[in-house]
Amino acid sequence: MPRVKEYNEAEVIESAMQLFWKNGYKSTSLRMLSKEMGINQFSINASFGNKQNLFLESLKLYRSKLFKLLKTFKESSNGIASIKNFFYDFVAFSNQNDVKKGCLMVNTMSEFGLEVDQKVGSLISNYEEQLKVIFKKNLELNTKKDDATINRQVNYLVLAIGGLGLATKVQDKNAIEDYIETTFKNL
Repeated sequence: MPRVKEYNEAEVIESAMQLFWKNGYKSTSLRMLSKEMGINQFSINASFGNKQNLFLESLKLYRSKLFKLLKTFKESSNGIASIKNFFYDFVAFSNQNDVKKGCLMVNTMSEFGLEVDQKVGSLISNYEEQLKVIFKKNLELNTKKDDATINRQVNYLVLAIGGLGLATKVQDKNAIEDYIETTFKNL
C-alpha cells in the first residue's frame, strides 16, 4: 500500500522554487531542499524522482507566476508605454519581498548557458517567444515603424529584459530605473 503524502505538494514546490531562485540549480543541494521544503530526501525522490525533476516543476511554477504578469501585459494596448510598464512590473516581480533574486529563467540560462537541459530550454524559449509576440504587438501600434525596425526592436527588448533580469540581482533601484529609462529612449 502506497504511503500517504503528509505534505502539500504545491507548498513544497513553492519552497523549492524559492530556493532554486535564490541559489541556482547547482548550488542547491538535496539536503538544502529537504530542510527548506520540510520533507526528507526520500520523499523528494519518491515524489519528484530526482533534483532535476523538482527543478523542472519549480520552473513550471515560476513560469505560471510570470505568465500572470504577462497576461496583464498582453491585455494592454498602449504601445511603448505598455512595454515600459511591463519592465517596471518585471522588476517588482523579480524583487519580491525586497529580496534581489533576478529572474529564475534568466538565472538558469546564465548558469547553464548552452548546456541547458532540453526540457528546461523549452520552457524558457516558450516564454521568450510569448514576449516577442507581445513586444511586437505593442510596437506595431506605432505605425511609423517598418517591419524590419520593429523586428530589430523586438530583439533589442528581449535582450534588454534579459539584462534587466540579471541586473535586478545586483543593482540598486536608481541604476535599474536609469537602465529602463535609457532603454526606452532608444526606441
